[in-house]
Amino acid sequence: MALIRKEDLPKVGYQGMNFVHEKELDILNELYDSLKSGSSLEEIDKLFEAFIRDVEEHFAYEEDLMRKAYFFAYDCHSGEHRRVLEELYNLRKKWRKEKNPEILIDYFENTFKPWIEEHILTMDTVTAGWLLRVMGGIPV
Repeated sequence: MALIRKEDLPKVGYQGMNFVHEKELDILNELYDSLKSGSSLEEIDKLFEAFIRDVEEHFAYEEDLMRKAYFFAYDCHSGEHRRVLEELYNLRKKWRKEKNPEILIDYFENTFKPWIEEHILTMDTVTAGWLLRVMGGIPV
């Protein structure tokens, strides 16, 4: 059961960003399926930690590209990354305390899913366009 189908994930003009988004989506969907199917708490723990690590790597990758390209809206974009990471860290604390899968399901369905779709369509799309102009690459 997918939270977001790969074909429904918005694409941007910079292929490396699409690759990172798709990899993250695979991990997210595996975690979501685990939550919905009643997997063990240990399995959910493992997948949730993998998801957080992947989000950290995803954001670090984009921020590195933005710095290298002197992206004009770096502070705004990286600030949004920091905000979402803080949200995830707080969610992890709550998860560790309560071990209630519904907390994670609610977050992913009602907060993360709409956020990531909007973030890709707005901030990531602008960033990808800038990267293509400044750094080159193959447009999608």
